[in-house]
Amino acid sequence: INIKEAALTLKDVTDSFASETSELYSKKLLHSDNDEAISGTLGKEYSGQLPDSLSITLNQLASEQINTGNYMRSNGRSFTPGTYSFSISTLQGISRFSVTVDSDDTNRDVQSKLMQYINNRSLDVTASVITEGDNSTLMLSSTDTGVPATDDGLYFSVTENDKKNFIDILGIDIVTKEPANSVFYINDELHTANSNHISINQTIELDFHNTAATPVTISFVPDSDIAMQQIDMFVDAYNSLIELSDIEEQTNVGSRNLFKDISGIVNNHRDELESAGLIINNDNSIKKDDTLLIESIKNGSLSTLFKDMSSLHSDIESATNRMALDPMAYINKLLVTYPNTNNKFNAAYNQSLYSGLMFNNYV
Repeated sequence: INIKEAALTLKDVTDSFASETSELYSKKLLHSDNDEAISGTLGKEYSGQLPDSLSITLNQLASEQINTGNYMRSNGRSFTPGTYSFSISTLQGISRFSVTVDSDDTNRDVQSKLMQYINNRSLDVTASVITEGDNSTLMLSSTDTGVPATDDGLYFSVTENDKKNFIDILGIDIVTKEPANSVFYINDELHTANSNHISINQTIELDFHNTAATPVTISFVPDSDIAMQQIDMFVDAYNSLIELSDIEEQTNVGSRNLFKDISGIVNNHRDELESAGLIINNDNSIKKDDTLLIESIKNGSLSTLFKDMSSLHSDIESATNRMALDPMAYINKLLVTYPNTNNKFNAAYNQSLYSGLMFNNYV
């Protein structure tokens, strides 16, 4: 039974590698040859035909609007104590602010107060204090990237509500970086987007990180995790048959036949198997080289090795068919019969040779 089960497992796994419709090849992963510039994923429910690859040239990243204020001495006191009022206009509307500067407030204290006030309003604007040495500044940036559909192409503006020059001293009303769209080519066709995350046909999700001097190639490769699971089954089934052949006791005909049939497969294809990451040991068992295996899965050499009508596939199919159909030919058996010498029928117990093999889930 063990011989038959291992042989059928070996055959089934080989057939799955040979089938072009197998999940081994139909389930794909997105691969970028420059993850630092562009990375991505495939949608969980992707369907349809994927292109062999995409060539993407990223010329410009989408960016936010940034207003960087004036750098002031952090411990200095540039503001006269009192109450100041200003407004920030965003796509959501106008938000008014009032801040009180105490006599002992330093410039850094005032900047920190404003950062807290602005961020607590949950606007589409983020405030932060930037420190460089003894100096600091308040920086405002839009939460969104890309060019908005506004008259001035900006996300926000800052205005003073009184004439105390509070905003002039801070300098946060000056736009130091205007928002911009990402600019990129897909297979030499120009595209723009207001984000650094794009979706192609709701199937391919790409994230832009950095511009690159050369085009980035996006390809779609088989899911190596699924293939590696199948390879594990293949190796386990093959090595089980090697163990069942009882190599240390090759005086038995059944063991010799099993060892010859199963080891003959790998010996005839040693070079191809080892180049794909299936290394043949001295005892003819197989061990995996994960690095080579993953590479052969991605470049398609593993599927070529096991494809239907390949020499390896044919050898495995022939050997496993023999083992599954007549596993008793590979065991060391002693047949005892009790013939009735009074009649001329053949030995009635010959059929018991296969008893137990006819009643399992494979037949």
